[in-house]
Amino acid sequence: MTFGNCKGKGLLAVFAVVLSIVLAGSATAQTGSATIQGTVTDQQGAVVAGATVKLVNESRGFSRTVVTSSSGAYSFSSVPPDTYQLSIEASGFKKLVQSSVTALVDKTTSIDAMLEPGAVSEVVNVAADGLESIVNTQDASLGNNFVSRQILQLPLQGRNVANLLSLQAAVTPDGSVAGGRADQANITLDGIDVNNQQNASAFESVLRVNPDSVDEFRVTTLNPDASKGRSSGAQISLITKSGSNDFRGALYEYHRNTATTANDWFNNRSGVERPKLIRNLFGGRLGGPIIKDRLFFFYNYEGMREAKGTSVVQVVPTASLGQGNIKFFDNTGQPWTISTAQINTFTVSGLPVVDVNPVAASLFASAASRYPVNDNTVGDGLNSGGFRFNASTPVKQNAHTARFDWNVTKDQKHQLSFRGNYQQDLTGAPSFFPDTPATNTWSHPLGMALTHTWLINSNMTNRLSYGLTRIAFSNQGDSDAPAITFRYIFQPTGFARTFSRTNPTQNITDDFTWIKGNHSLQFGTNIRLIKNTRENFARSFDNGITNPSAYPSNVARTAINNYITATAGTPRTISGTAWSTPAQGALVALLGRLSGYGANFNFDTKGQLIPANTGIVREFKTEEYDFYFQDTWKIKSNLTLTAGVRYGLSMPVTETQGYETVPSIVLSTYLQNTIDAMNRGQNYREPLSVRLAGKANGLDSIYPLDKNNVQPRVSIAWSPEFEKGFLSKLFGKDSESVFRAGFAITNDYFGQQLATNWDGSNTLGFASSASINVNTYNITNNPAPLYTGPNMSIRNLPNLTIPTGLSFPQTAPFNNPGQGKIETSLDQNLISPINYTWNVSYGRQLPGKIWLDVAYIGRLARNLLVGRDAMMLRDIRDPVSGMSYNEASTIIDRLLQAGAPLSSVPNLAFFNNMWAPGSLAAAFSLPAGTTNSQAVFLAQPSAGDWTYFMQQLDGNTGTRYFFQGQYDSLSAFSTVGKSDYHGATVSLRQRLAGTTWDLNYTYSKSLDEASGLQTGGLFGSAFVLNAFKLGDQKSFSDFDLRHQINFNGVWDIPVGKGRKLWNGMNKFADAIVGGWSLAAVFRWDSGYPFDGYYDATGWQTNWNIRSYMTNIRKVKSGTFYNSASSTCTSGCDIPNMFANPDDANAAFRTPHPGETGSRNPLRFSPSINLDASLSKSFDMPWREGHKVTFRWDVFNVANTPYFTGQSIGTLGYTGTQADGAFGRYTAMANSPRIMQFALRYDF
Repeated sequence: MTFGNCKGKGLLAVFAVVLSIVLAGSATAQTGSATIQGTVTDQQGAVVAGATVKLVNESRGFSRTVVTSSSGAYSFSSVPPDTYQLSIEASGFKKLVQSSVTALVDKTTSIDAMLEPGAVSEVVNVAADGLESIVNTQDASLGNNFVSRQILQLPLQGRNVANLLSLQAAVTPDGSVAGGRADQANITLDGIDVNNQQNASAFESVLRVNPDSVDEFRVTTLNPDASKGRSSGAQISLITKSGSNDFRGALYEYHRNTATTANDWFNNRSGVERPKLIRNLFGGRLGGPIIKDRLFFFYNYEGMREAKGTSVVQVVPTASLGQGNIKFFDNTGQPWTISTAQINTFTVSGLPVVDVNPVAASLFASAASRYPVNDNTVGDGLNSGGFRFNASTPVKQNAHTARFDWNVTKDQKHQLSFRGNYQQDLTGAPSFFPDTPATNTWSHPLGMALTHTWLINSNMTNRLSYGLTRIAFSNQGDSDAPAITFRYIFQPTGFARTFSRTNPTQNITDDFTWIKGNHSLQFGTNIRLIKNTRENFARSFDNGITNPSAYPSNVARTAINNYITATAGTPRTISGTAWSTPAQGALVALLGRLSGYGANFNFDTKGQLIPANTGIVREFKTEEYDFYFQDTWKIKSNLTLTAGVRYGLSMPVTETQGYETVPSIVLSTYLQNTIDAMNRGQNYREPLSVRLAGKANGLDSIYPLDKNNVQPRVSIAWSPEFEKGFLSKLFGKDSESVFRAGFAITNDYFGQQLATNWDGSNTLGFASSASINVNTYNITNNPAPLYTGPNMSIRNLPNLTIPTGLSFPQTAPFNNPGQGKIETSLDQNLISPINYTWNVSYGRQLPGKIWLDVAYIGRLARNLLVGRDAMMLRDIRDPVSGMSYNEASTIIDRLLQAGAPLSSVPNLAFFNNMWAPGSLAAAFSLPAGTTNSQAVFLAQPSAGDWTYFMQQLDGNTGTRYFFQGQYDSLSAFSTVGKSDYHGATVSLRQRLAGTTWDLNYTYSKSLDEASGLQTGGLFGSAFVLNAFKLGDQKSFSDFDLRHQINFNGVWDIPVGKGRKLWNGMNKFADAIVGGWSLAAVFRWDSGYPFDGYYDATGWQTNWNIRSYMTNIRKVKSGTFYNSASSTCTSGCDIPNMFANPDDANAAFRTPHPGETGSRNPLRFSPSINLDASLSKSFDMPWREGHKVTFRWDVFNVANTPYFTGQSIGTLGYTGTQADGAFGRYTAMANSPRIMQFALRYDF
C-alpha cells in the first residue's frame, strides 16, 4: 500500500502494530469478540483457587481451559460470540456444568459459580437464566446486545440491523446518542471499521448487513471503556455469522406490493393514486464444516428488486401566468388580474419598467401545459401552484457475504478468520418532473477482514486484524445546462450533477489481554489509513435566477402598487406583508431578467483554467492512530474498578495533488481582531489573501495536527451482597443488584467532509466562482440581462470576469459597501471537539427474571463545529457613549415597530458621536434640522432592513464603519461550539424461553448554540447568525426530545406442541393454532423542535442569512385539523401546526438589529409508531430442525401520519396579518402503512 511520501507515517504504523503485539490488547475491545469471566467459591463464600474451568462449544469445535487464580477468578478473552457450556472441577467438590452460557459481542459476561462439597465424579447441572446477556456488573458503560433471535424476528424496515440502535435508551431516531452528534457513531463489522469516512451516519455502515448475515450486535451508547473509541457517539459492533460442525442454512423471500401499502395523506387529499410499489427481497444462507472441528464456512446472498414510486410535488406556474398574467388581491380584498400588455405600462419613479420577456413567458406557457396545477400545498394558488406526481424510483440490490474460520492448530492456540463482502446496487432517485431524466446511483462497495487470534497461554491472548472497506459509487446527474431558476415560480429541472467517489479504508487493529491475578491488563492499537478519490461536476456549471429580493427597495412591489393605485384612483397596495413574495415573484419571473447569476471556474495545480462543464478530480487522504491501555481490577468478587486511557492522533486531511489553500490570516484570529477593533470604535480591514498550503506543496496543512487527544476513562461497579435484613430485601442477595458509575473523555473526528467542503468553496481557490451582488440591477434604467433560453451562456454576462490564469497568493479587491464577495472558507485554527460524559446507574433483578436499570446521564461537549461569519458586519461601538450600533438602532427599531411618532425619537449620543450632528439628514436628503437619530428613524423603513441600512450609512457618508470591503460575508467552520445534555433513563428487560422484551423511557434536555453536523454543511443548523454573540442562539438542540418511550419484544404464543398450552394437540390442530410468534417495535416521543420562522422583511443581523422571528409569548403547537388562518382561501383543510394560526402569527415579531431571533421556539407533534410481525412455523417431517415459516410484517400498523414542513417559512413585519397558508404542514415525516409478507425455509 502506498500513501504518497509518507515514510515517517509508515514507520509509525509499523511501530504501532509491533508495540501492541509486544505489549498489549483488550478483553472486550471493539474487536467483535467476547469475554467470559467469574469467580469460583465454595458454599461458605471462600474462594476456590486452582479450579479447572473449561469452556466448550462442540458445534464450533471450540474448547479452552483455564485455572482459577489465588482469588478464585477466571477469565476467557477473545471468545467468538456464541452459546457455550462451562464446566468447573476442583478437588473435594462436585463438578459443576453450566449450559447455555452466552458470550456476547464486546461484552463481558460474568458467571460466578459456587461449588458443592463432594466427589468430582458427581455432576451438578445448571442452566443459565438468560439474565447474563442483559446485566452488566463489570463497568459503567451503557448499552445493550441484540442476539440472533431479536435480529431475525423483530420487524425491521429494509432489514437494516443498525436501525435497532434507535431502540436504545437516550438515543433519538436520528441517531443522536445522549447529546452526542449522529455523525460520531463508530460502526465495526467483525472488529473492522465500516464507517462512511465522509458522510458518517449512526445507522448505516458502508457494507450492508442483514438479519441473515449478522449473528448479533452490541450498541454501547455511553461511556465505553478505553478499548473502544474513535469518536464520542454510539459504538456499534456487528458480528457476521459463522459456520459450525452442522450444516445450517435458510432460504427466504419477503414481498411488498402496492395493494398492501397505504397511500400518503397528501396523495389522498389530492386524488393522486398511491405510489407504485413491488418489492421482492430474497436470499439464502448456508454454513457448515469443510473439515470437522477445524475449518468452517458461511455464505449469505441477499438480493432486492423494487419497483416503486414516490410522491413528488414541485412549484409550477399556473395557467394564468402561462398566459402572461399576474394575479393577486389588494389591501381592500379586490382581486386583480394584470395582463402582459398592462405590465408593459408599469413605471417606477417616473421611469418605465422593462417589458415582459417573451422567451420566459413561452417557457411558463409550456410548463403550465405539461405540468397542470393539481396541488395547493405549495405556491400561492394564483400565480404558482403545486404539480404532484408519482415518480418511479426502482432499486436493484445484490449483496454477498462470505466467512471462513480455521482452527489452525488442534490445541486452538492459533485461529484464523476471513470475511468478505461485495455489493452491486442500482438505486433510482425521483425525477424532478415526469419528463426530465431520473438521477440514479450506482454503488459497488466491498470489504474484507482477516483476523488472527493467538492463545499465547491461559492468561494471555492476542488478536490481530487487517481489514479493507471500500466505498465506490456514482450519482448520475439530470442536466448539463446552467442552473437557471425562476424563484417562487418555476425550476425546469433538479440540476443534479454527476458525482463519483471511491473511498478505501485500510484498518489494522491489535488487541492483547493479560490476566494477572485480579487484574485484566489490556493494551491495543487501531490504525486507519483512508483515501478519498472523487470526480465532481457540481461546480462545473454556471447559474442564474430571477429573484425579486435581489432588486433594491422592493421595487417589484412598488411597480405593482403604482399601477393599481393609478388604475383604482385611490392608494392601493398588494395584500400581505411588505416583502410578501407571490405577486413580486410572478412579475419578476415574467420580466425574465436574471437579477442574480454566477459562474464557476476551475483551475489545475499549474494555475491553468479548466474548460467549463469538466469534472473535477480530487484525492484526499488521512491517517488515524489510536492507542489504549486499560486495567480491569477485580477488587472483590462483587467490586470491579476499570481505569484506562486512550490516545488518538488524527492526521489533518490532505489533498495529494496539491489542491490546498488557506486564508493568509487565520479566520478566528481575524474575527477576534475585528471584535477588539469595533469595541474601540474602529473597523479592522486588514487585507486578506488566499495562499497555497498542504504537504504536496511543502507547506502547512489546512488545519493543524491536534496532539492533545488524551482520553481517560474510569468506572466502578459494585454488586451488594447483603444476606439478610432490610438491605437484603432492598438490594437482593447474591449480586441481584448493581451500582455503576463512570466518567469518560472522548474526542470527535472531523472525517473528510470539512476538507471536501472547503475544496473550491472560496472563489480565490483552485475551484472558484464569481457572482453579482444583490441590488446590482433594477427593473427600469439598469435592467438585468435577459433570459434567452436554457443553454444561454452565463459567464459572458456583465459584471463577471473570466480569469485567464491563477497564481498565489490571491487577494480579492476592496469594493464599495455591499459589493464585496460572499464566500465560505475554513478556519485553520481547528481542534478536536471534546466530550465529557458521566453516568450513575442502579440495576436490580425483579421477579420473573426482569431486570430494571435506572440511570442518570450527563454530557458536556466543547469545541464543537459551528459555522460563523468571520466578516460579520461590524457592530461598531462608540468609545464615548459606550453604545454600539445595534444597541442604538434597537432603540429606534422599537419605536418603529410600535408605530411611534417622530417626536418620540430620543437624540441618541451614538449617532451624534459617530457622525457629525445633523450630517445624516443631508446624507439621506431629509429636511435641515432633523437630528441624526430622527434621520435614522425616517430613512430606515425605506432601506428595508438594518444590515442594508449599514450599507446605506457606509455608502452615503463614506465612513466605512461596517463593511470589511473585500468580503461582505466569509463564513467558515470553527471549533467554538458547546452543548450540554442531561438525561434520566429507566429500562426494563426480560429474557425467558419464548419471551424477550425491552422497554425504556428517557427524559432528557439538550441545549446548544447550533446542532449541525460536519456532514450537513456549513449553513442551516450548523450556522450561528451572530458571530459576536454565539450565546444569543443557545436553545434546545435540533435533536432534543424531552420524552421518549421505546419497546421491542418477541413472544412465542404459548399454544401448541412444545409450548405451555395444549402441548398434546394433534398435528392437524397444531398446524393451525400452534407455533405462532408475535414481535413488535413501538416508539413514542414528545416531538422534535421546529427551527422557527425567518424574518421576511430583511436581514437584521447577518448580511447573508436572515434572522429568526422573535417569539414574544408561548404558543401551543401540534397537529390541528380544520384549522387555518382567517385569510385562507384554499387548502384550508390541510393540517396546521396551530389551533389558531392568527393568534400564533401575532406571537412573533420582527427581530431587532443584532438579534438572532428565536431558534427552535416550537415543537412538532409527538410521534407514535407501532410495527408488528406475526409468524407461524411448520416443522417439516423429513428431518429435525427443518421448518417453514410464514411471516406477516406491518409497519406503521395504525397508519398514523406524522406531519412536518411548513408552507410558509418567513413571516412579515411585526403586526401584519397571517398569510393564508401560515402554519400549514407540507409533508409526512413518516411512511404510510406498509405490509410485508415473507416465506422462509430454515434447515
